[in-house]
Amino acid sequence: MVSKKKSRFRKSASDYLAQTHRPLNCLAFVLPLLVAYEVGAVFYSDRLLAPQHLGVVLEHLGVAARFLPAGLIITVLLAWHIINRDKWHIDAGAVGGTLVESVIEMAPLVGLAILTERIIGSASLAAAGGADQAQAVEILTGIGAGIYEEFLFRLAGIGLVMLILVDLLKAPKKPSAVLAVVATSVLFSLYHFIGPDAFDFRLFVFRGIAGAYLATLYIARGFGVAVGAHACYNVVVSLM
Repeated sequence: MVSKKKSRFRKSASDYLAQTHRPLNCLAFVLPLLVAYEVGAVFYSDRLLAPQHLGVVLEHLGVAARFLPAGLIITVLLAWHIINRDKWHIDAGAVGGTLVESVIEMAPLVGLAILTERIIGSASLAAAGGADQAQAVEILTGIGAGIYEEFLFRLAGIGLVMLILVDLLKAPKKPSAVLAVVATSVLFSLYHFIGPDAFDFRLFVFRGIAGAYLATLYIARGFGVAVGAHACYNVVVSLM
């Protein structure tokens, strides 16, 4: 009787782990966050570079519209769903579990920020400060960053590296995945210094390690969990 219960629990856990990787479930989790950010960006100044850069790339390809970067994320996830030939069914348990798991998976990022701040003095947990409206902007920006940066560096970045190394060059999958994590994490960290912010080695180290953690999370737990953990961390920092 006990072994049967253990077997059912393992099957249920295995099913949940698989469901959180499904593109349609990821989209169901990410879509409300994406809508919240895009609606907020209409009323507040949109300071995120990732959707702006995606918009520039799309414009060079001959298409331009205000919400096109958001549409690109939705389109990619739907296309991925169709390619996988998954059923058109959203698992509510997996979507709700992704939310809970995102909060849990955020904790290592907070711990990493505190640790690196104590060891090398990085300003990774600097308070956002400001009035309520400024804090609202910080929260919206944090949510948007969680979505767009995970799309850009994890879903697209890791996917592109794996496509080149594994599918085209026939390299071994595991070493290629490690290289993809390292390469996209370094680029993720460097990307944050585009603009007025001067390069800070301490922040570079923190963001690089955080990027590696999020990349590993993306591979192990799926796009939705990576987005959720990233967005939750940003929101917590904004509220501090």
